[in-house]
Amino acid sequence: MSDYGESPSYDGDRRTGWAELGSGETVELARIGARFGARILDIIFVFVIYMVVLMIMLGGWALSDEDSGVFSGGLAMATLIGPIVWLVYEGVQVAVSGRTLGKRMTGIKIINAAHGGVPGWGKSVGRCVIPGLISLIPLAGLLLAILCYVSATWDRVYQGWHDKAAGTLVINA
Repeated sequence: MSDYGESPSYDGDRRTGWAELGSGETVELARIGARFGARILDIIFVFVIYMVVLMIMLGGWALSDEDSGVFSGGLAMATLIGPIVWLVYEGVQVAVSGRTLGKRMTGIKIINAAHGGVPGWGKSVGRCVIPGLISLIPLAGLLLAILCYVSATWDRVYQGWHDKAAGTLVINA
């Protein structure tokens, strides 16, 4: 058992698909395929939102009287908007309900590993930001960010590095 200073407990070295929370409750873990499907759906949703926001902003700039710097300003804004859209999309939904649209569609949910409730703002934002920060590491960042997610495939309770750092689990809802 754990009171969540450690990882949730599991059955020896075997993956059972179940984990015991710090509260003593046992939960069924979401399978990697469902997590992957949810991530793909979320990427699609975020891309659509990003494109709409970008078009609105660039359209507003194009209609403005300022002629100089619209293109370079638009590129700079496009670079900043992507991570902000992702953080708002995932961070808010996970903090409030433990589920993004993609997770709802695949029947999974993120919980606080200590008590099984919604992760809350700190864990949700931390879980979302960790892969993004890792991706900023020169040369190896993108590969490490991908490994952050893929690491769940070999973990006993299917936690990626971002789940471990935030103290969250992904379960069947």
